[in-house]
Amino acid sequence: MQRKKIAVIGIGSFGKLFVRYLFEDGHEVIAIDKDPIIIDSIKDYVTVAVTLDATDEHALRSQGITDVDYAVIALADDFETSIICADSLKKCGVKNIYARYQTELQMKVLGLLGIKDLFNPEEKAARSMAETLSFSGMRSSFLLSDEYSVVEVTVPKRYINQTIADADLRHKYNINVITIKRPTINKETKRMSDSKSEKILGIPHGNTVLKEDDVIVLFGSQTDLARFLET
Repeated sequence: MQRKKIAVIGIGSFGKLFVRYLFEDGHEVIAIDKDPIIIDSIKDYVTVAVTLDATDEHALRSQGITDVDYAVIALADDFETSIICADSLKKCGVKNIYARYQTELQMKVLGLLGIKDLFNPEEKAARSMAETLSFSGMRSSFLLSDEYSVVEVTVPKRYINQTIADADLRHKYNINVITIKRPTINKETKRMSDSKSEKILGIPHGNTVLKEDDVIVLFGSQTDLARFLET
């Protein structure tokens, strides 16, 4: 994985988790917020934590914002600041800008500013949970876009003991099997809670046999995945 320099502006509940995950993944993370208490709470989990006004173009430049690979505007409750910040980032020449929105109007306004990469974590989380509860056997889902998802599903009974080639999900449903999670039991451990785990089988071949309790990880469009899950 290539190490990237990423600025995250607005360290709320989402921003705190986001910068920590980025930092743990080995990226150079600049956390920016106007609240010094928030910045102090996150300073040990990022590369640089700085208190400044994100609408101040000169202050952003002073933190090397022109050199970042990505700038993420994670502000949730102050859309006016998000707009000014987005405009400042554009003026600074930042090429890859991601901006958070909460309403359709906000999405349209950010789009008019030329911000193409927009996200709404609450919407994605809600849709993911709704899908998980709606379909029997679904363990989790991850929205890659409005059209495509990755889902984890307990292998349906009709496919148990079939090979991936026999199941033929690619041609029947236009979805791909990315990998398989297979339950394993560690007989050496004494604690019952530690004895059960899952083994990732890597990229499966056509002759891989699907077993009971396997979890298959699938990629496809929302429509195709729903068609598979409903049957």
